[in-house]
Amino acid sequence: MVEDMQAPIQNDSLKIVVFGAGSIGCYLGGCLLSVGANVTLIGRDRIQAQISENGLRVSDYKGRDTSLSAQQVKFTGSNAVMHNADIILLCVKSGDTQKAAKIIYKHAKPTALVISFQNGVRNGILLDQYLPTFSVLRGMVPFNVLGMGKGHFHCGTEGALAIEDPENRAEPVFALFDQAGLSITQYQDITNVQWGKLLMNLNNAVNALSGIPLLDQLNDANYRKIMVAVLREALNTMKAAGIEPARTGKVIPKYMPFIMSLPNFLFKLVASASLKIDPQARSSMYEDLSLGRKTEIDYLNGEILVLAKKFGIHTPANHAIVNLIKQAESDESGSPQLSAEEILSRF
Repeated sequence: MVEDMQAPIQNDSLKIVVFGAGSIGCYLGGCLLSVGANVTLIGRDRIQAQISENGLRVSDYKGRDTSLSAQQVKFTGSNAVMHNADIILLCVKSGDTQKAAKIIYKHAKPTALVISFQNGVRNGILLDQYLPTFSVLRGMVPFNVLGMGKGHFHCGTEGALAIEDPENRAEPVFALFDQAGLSITQYQDITNVQWGKLLMNLNNAVNALSGIPLLDQLNDANYRKIMVAVLREALNTMKAAGIEPARTGKVIPKYMPFIMSLPNFLFKLVASASLKIDPQARSSMYEDLSLGRKTEIDYLNGEILVLAKKFGIHTPANHAIVNLIKQAESDESGSPQLSAEEILSRF
């Protein structure tokens, strides 16, 4: 059932720009637009064409299903619209952070609040470096959003957004997101939360290599063997670095290898109680390979390799995953659809 647009909220004069309106950006922007927020999306021509023809539809595994007409969505490829933005939600890929920061510095007013809703753990440092006069907040998106085509973006997993905001600078954002049905948790320091999210995101590459829906992949004990190896290496590396990843959902990070090692019937019992995953869900990295785009592998499994090298830790599983993804990027043929046995043979 499609919901109708609600009456505009009092804060509709707050100008929000979503910079990097891909799957996550369009989903967040669509949810905010559905409650009357003043949102402009900046993104690729491909997505702009979809929305111009079909409008913007956002849905989730809990039953949200909201459609906006093309006329209700301000979508552009021009960065100049940032000149009067009060809030900039940065959703570009991690590899584009430096370029995006320079664009924001050129076009946005210094009083704009920039919130990074990106994967990885280094984006906040780069943004502070290139945007010294701006207020920059680090954020985290725990859920998965898949572009379904024709302007439709579907959230297939659960979780609350996170923002590091010790000085309460994002208070208007919290109110807007709450009205849009987007839960946010506020943190004094988000560092360990980002590492916890990175740990969860290590499965992105395995899902992309498998080419099958996320739920099917996780329900396969052989694919979980891959994740056990990947997670153990990551946790050992983080421990050596003095990093304690925080839980971003119901699962405590240090127990993840044990849970992944459970027999199928036990894993499904535990997963059903702790993980809400839509049968349609796939990783963003799968989508990147499908579209022939460079992935964020260097900022996920690659981040583990960089840290492991610093502490002299052997990480053959993560090394193999990085190499396989880079080969898939080079091939430009989408997911290689590798079996679990094929991936394990590379360790």
